[in-house]
Amino acid sequence: FYQYIKTISSDIDNCSAIAKLIYERNLIDVFPNVYIALRLYLTIPLTNCEAERSFSKLALIKNRLRSTQVEKRLNALTIMSIENDICKKLSFDDVLDTFATSKSRKMNFT
Repeated sequence: FYQYIKTISSDIDNCSAIAKLIYERNLIDVFPNVYIALRLYLTIPLTNCEAERSFSKLALIKNRLRSTQVEKRLNALTIMSIENDICKKLSFDDVLDTFATSKSRKMNFT
């Protein structure tokens, strides 16, 4: 496999480049197990900091809001707290407009 990849392209020096080459050249059917192994390797996190942060946030939110929130809202708040960098980039005007149009309960009686 390695010799075949080297004959196709000599500037391959890491796993992501090999996976990209296999995908771009449609070699997934030729090397399915190699492609699966590369995808798994590239998606495994190097550390468990994110999981620890998630559980830390969950414990903090549950202690604070346990008695007042239902499970669905608690899950939503947990996700928002964990992914706060994404939430900071959201435009609240767009969110409010989307909410207002989807939750419109007024009926026109004409």
